[in-house]
Amino acid sequence: MSMYLRKTVTGLVLLSSASLTSAADSGLGPTPESIHIQRCSACHYVDGKSAGPEFPNIAGQYETYLMKALKLFKENKRDSDAMELIASLHKQQELVILANYYAKQKPADGPPISSPDQTLTERGRQLYTAERVYGIACVDCHGPDAMGYVRKSPRTRASRAIPRLAGQQPSYLKAALQKYNAGESQSGMCTMRTAGKALDPGDIDALVEYLASK
Repeated sequence: MSMYLRKTVTGLVLLSSASLTSAADSGLGPTPESIHIQRCSACHYVDGKSAGPEFPNIAGQYETYLMKALKLFKENKRDSDAMELIASLHKQQELVILANYYAKQKPADGPPISSPDQTLTERGRQLYTAERVYGIACVDCHGPDAMGYVRKSPRTRASRAIPRLAGQQPSYLKAALQKYNAGESQSGMCTMRTAGKALDPGDIDALVEYLASK
């Protein structure tokens, strides 16, 4: 984490801690506003549409997926110094409130790339729909429109969420795929970690261009 970002996060933590204390003293308890604005909006904005290309858009992302990600950050099982710190400061119910709030926000209108490279986009489409590992293609999990899904098991009743990729920040997508490719990512299913290693830099650029055009 850069020194600037570290100082920003530390400052926001102090401010939001005071805000939460004030809310608790007033008897209001934690609300989406008192929790997320100061701790989350610096990177993800109030509406979940990120402040910079390196931060993911989380507006309209599945609540089940967001909750799982926050839980992994809190347990130091997903890589992000800033998110590990912030998640560690929240109680379980506060994380539930955050996940629910951002899941209800409207996703970004239109794709991040308005004029994609058509040749690269077509290459990305082919990669997205081609079988890569275990006979599975990206489209099989993330869907034809890269919208992902949430499915509840009829046997265990546990919900499984595959994240929405459409409308995601290109720089964030590229960084995530590069981590999978290098075997550095702590997050994700074993299928994704295996498939990521099969990508070369050109494949990653093409997939990002295609997904960012959705």
